[in-house]
Amino acid sequence: MRANKGLALIVVLWVITLLTIMASSFALTIQRETTITGNLKEKATAAALAEAGINYAILMLFTKDSEQRWKTNSSLYEIEFAGKRIRILIADEAGKINVNQASKEQLQQLFESLAVEETLADSLSDAILDWRDRNDLHRLNGAEKQQYEDAGLNYSPRNDLFKSSEEVQMVMGMTREIYRQLEGLISVYTTNKKVNPAAATREVLLTLADVDEAMVDEYLLQRADSERNGEPVAQPEWYKGGGKSSAYMIIAEAMIDGSITEKIMTVIKRGRAKNGLPFETLKWGENYPMPSLFLPVNNDRVIN
Repeated sequence: MRANKGLALIVVLWVITLLTIMASSFALTIQRETTITGNLKEKATAAALAEAGINYAILMLFTKDSEQRWKTNSSLYEIEFAGKRIRILIADEAGKINVNQASKEQLQQLFESLAVEETLADSLSDAILDWRDRNDLHRLNGAEKQQYEDAGLNYSPRNDLFKSSEEVQMVMGMTREIYRQLEGLISVYTTNKKVNPAAATREVLLTLADVDEAMVDEYLLQRADSERNGEPVAQPEWYKGGGKSSAYMIIAEAMIDGSITEKIMTVIKRGRAKNGLPFETLKWGENYPMPSLFLPVNNDRVIN
């Protein structure tokens, strides 16, 4: 009898322990789900604010008041909406590397600035040139139709200009990691052979030959000062590049509670569109692969 009571006590204690564990686990699950739900809500709010930032930037680009009109020299603005901070970058596409016009040397320098191994940088540069030329003769380290077939790929080079920057992903040897770094630095929306440094982002300027971070950051501060004072933005002494274009990239990033941010990017082109608007949307994307606009290195570049 006493043994049965002891066994019953053990069972009761075991059940209590099990229920305690289950209750703790349930409470932890609820806490985690609440946190996840809260984060999702904040990210959705940040995305909506970023989209509002895009629309506001377009409004300021096309305002008739020339003094209030926003600049396109990779200019960085900050506004506040619904009590939240939104940073907006506007850059003329001429400030990017034109993948349809870039020379072999420009492409190699671009890849090397991304720490791509020298041999791979050389083959990628040749493969890009082979993709856009109008013949089936491959360069020394390039690739044409036969090389794509030998690699088991079910497509071949266009043998024409790239229609979008995304098409570069199809070039033989291109990896997802390299393209993610490359995406924000290249364009197909200009006709310039050389980058316009007055419109280039910090990341693009760092791809140019014989420059370092100190030179680039000093120039960016000079550029921001010129814009604040309403003065023309001069090109740096160490690089003379191309002119402007009619296509602009806009990136808006909203911050929630000092930590959660969301970025939206669009490329628009000035000119009457079919819908009657004074611009055409060429590209739209979320979570754009670019360093945060809220990084401390950007603080002194904010114009307003």
